[in-house]
Amino acid sequence: SIPSTWRDVSKVRQVPDNQEVYQDCEEETGAVLVVEILEYQGDVDNGNACTFFLKDLADANGASRDEHHIHQSQVLDLLQDRERMGRLLPKFTLPASTEASKFHACIARGSQKVVRGKGSANGHWVDVEMCVLRLESVETDLLVTLSFPRREVSLGEEHSDVFKEILASVKIRDW
Repeated sequence: SIPSTWRDVSKVRQVPDNQEVYQDCEEETGAVLVVEILEYQGDVDNGNACTFFLKDLADANGASRDEHHIHQSQVLDLLQDRERMGRLLPKFTLPASTEASKFHACIARGSQKVVRGKGSANGHWVDVEMCVLRLESVETDLLVTLSFPRREVSLGEEHSDVFKEILASVKIRDW
């Protein structure tokens, strides 16, 4: 779940209708969580979904080709990876009318240099953790993205505990 000390950013600035944005204010980690509902990108195959969306985020943040990297990316199929899906998204269920073969989850870690302000050459590196829930049957890509300033200690191959906790609480209530 979203840590109770994080604030709903929509209470302090405008947030697009297709997003929910939360920010860590208590521990001042600089972490930002964005949950975003997007139109399904049918021309992007499941194996490239995280790469596509991480690159899109890097472009929006003004990162050049040399200023964004994908460290790890994997695709999970609901039918073939039930055990891993159960650990990653234990509260996530599809409605009975949905074909499980049309659902995939993509999860990745990356980093990018975020430029502050238009035309600014200054920037800082952020680590990004992303999960893309590909819901083809409802023509939706649901993105859960956690970003935070680069840490001195690398996460290695693992996702952060807060990201795992957030994903473990993902549940769609109204299909």
